[in-house]
Amino acid sequence: MITKDKISVSHLQIGMYVCQLDRSWLETPFPFQGFYIRTKHEIEEVKRFCDYVYIDAEKGTQSYKENTPFKPSPLLVEEKKRQAESGEAKSKYVFASDLKKIPLHIGKYDSITKPFKKEIDNAKVLFSDLSYSVEQLSFNLRVGKGLDVSETKKLTKSVVKSVINNPNTMIWLSRLKDKGDYTYNHSLRSSVLATVFGRHLGLEEDDLISLATGVLLSDIGKTKIKRELLNKSGELTEKEMAIVRSHVELGVEMLAKDKNVEHWTLVIVETHHERFNGSGYPYGLVGAEIPFFGQIAGLVDVFDAITSKKSYGQYMTPSEAMDWLYTQRDKMFSSKLIDDFIQAIGLYPAGTIVELTDNSIGLVVSHNPEKRLRPQVLMLRDNNKNDIQSSKTVDLSKRAFMSKVDRPMVRKAILPESLNLSGDKIQGILQRNAQTGLKSLFG
Repeated sequence: MITKDKISVSHLQIGMYVCQLDRSWLETPFPFQGFYIRTKHEIEEVKRFCDYVYIDAEKGTQSYKENTPFKPSPLLVEEKKRQAESGEAKSKYVFASDLKKIPLHIGKYDSITKPFKKEIDNAKVLFSDLSYSVEQLSFNLRVGKGLDVSETKKLTKSVVKSVINNPNTMIWLSRLKDKGDYTYNHSLRSSVLATVFGRHLGLEEDDLISLATGVLLSDIGKTKIKRELLNKSGELTEKEMAIVRSHVELGVEMLAKDKNVEHWTLVIVETHHERFNGSGYPYGLVGAEIPFFGQIAGLVDVFDAITSKKSYGQYMTPSEAMDWLYTQRDKMFSSKLIDDFIQAIGLYPAGTIVELTDNSIGLVVSHNPEKRLRPQVLMLRDNNKNDIQSSKTVDLSKRAFMSKVDRPMVRKAILPESLNLSGDKIQGILQRNAQTGLKSLFG
């Protein structure tokens, strides 16, 4: 049972665990159901929204232990020794002792964010070029040609700069791309999510590039596995599962031969399927044994997988996925990592189809980190579910759009199929209205 103490926000101290607010969590930018106070800035943020809060005295003080240098457990040391004695192949990347500590500076890029409409054209070109580059890279590997990631790395650097300018544009574009090969589309979307998450954490630009590149190439080993197996709709046998899981080793082997591939890319590829509770593969790493970039890569990999349409199986809306992720705190992923991810991406990230409280339908352009139910949306259908011929963008947090009864807010996220809204159809709406209703968004 949680022991809660009610205190004034003026008495908050670094290290306290806030488990309840004096208002709904959705009315604030804070993580669901609780968070540790880590900085004086966070205390000031709480003061902006609350008069008093409840703290969990039993949880006491805790630091962000996930972001620590790599320290293999005794079991892993024994495994390394056993592999060396038996002559088995071992990883020089996972067991490396020089994995650096990643500096975090949350909010670092907030002051330089460009408006959506000033970055979207640049982002479109970059995303299209990167998409083509990854597709060609995958095709070349499938037909037996050599690996060359130089062009992909170059484009990734430009995409990172675009995400720094505005994180919503790339998420918007990646979520509208729902056709083509799932594996490389998944890698693209995951890379964008990782970059946006890293931006939120305030990673240095070079670290963002390393993270984005590593996640983009994390499933490159799947080019050596038959598509029929990768796309199998039924349950995999143990043998089939072993083959699919071998993409990690295959990917590291392929990339290690390319002089253009840096150390951190190999680290990410090799650890993106490790899980916080040790249930992952290939090494069963636990907690801080998993390199920080590997933890991020694993989280975005899972989030995109459960929110993306495939040739088989069901998928979730982003808000449903966030609810599910919350159940995995300190299981699949660390609670702190999940809380920060929810804060970075939002319940309704750009590209999410939403129904508003006035029954109209919109497409989220950018999420509002402080008022989660009031993002900026592109209106697609009116409250009778009829297509809007001249679409307009609405910032639900602005009083200018308040109705006589009440200004609308998001009621729920909706899967596109339920409204017959594919990515292509949405793109068609955007093109049809490019010279009229979308001026406020694109020019």
